Amino acid sequence: MGVAVTEKTKERGEKRGGLLKLLTYEVVNGKPIYYRGYRDVLTGKKTPEEVMGASFFHADLVGALVWFLRDRLKDKYRVVAGELGYFVGEGWRNLDVAVFRYEDVKDKLRSKSYIDVAPVLVIEVDTHGDVENEMAYITDKIEALLRSGVEKVVWIFTDSEKILIAERGKDWVITGWDKDIGLIEGVKLNVENLLERP
Repeated sequence: MGVAVTEKTKERGEKRGGLLKLLTYEVVNGKPIYYRGYRDVLTGKKTPEEVMGASFFHADLVGALVWFLRDRLKDKYRVVAGELGYFVGEGWRNLDVAVFRYEDVKDKLRSKSYIDVAPVLVIEVDTHGDVENEMAYITDKIEALLRSGVEKVVWIFTDSEKILIAERGKDWVITGWDKDIGLIEGVKLNVENLLERP
């Protein structure tokens, strides 16, 4: 009887470990940050897909941003999206939208692993991590990205309809998403206008 109980406990531990690995959103300084809602998956209230998937609004906004950037940046840059894994320090961060100089990544275009090349621009939409202090998490992630070589981070908040713009060596700015903001190469983004396009 004791052996059967031990094996069941071991199986449950392995299943939990596998779920936690699957539900890891980012790894920061060697420690995992899980997707918001991961506890509901561990207790069986939700499936992993329910907490890992994006809403239609999030996916549509990210898709519109990629279309907008690719249309304007053409051949000098590569625009990628979809929670790209980017190695930072002792871990990795997910990036909603990342813009790279084409020359910096042309030999990595078919890579099936996370990337270690700093994007020029990162755009984030909200956050999916289960964190105690969201602003501390956002600030830490932006600072880590800027230290790693990213030149500008733009963070879009859908609930408040605000945008935080952080650029190396400059004061951070928060503005409404109905304002034009400079991104790269003279390209200006107005999120409100972007959302109204068909």
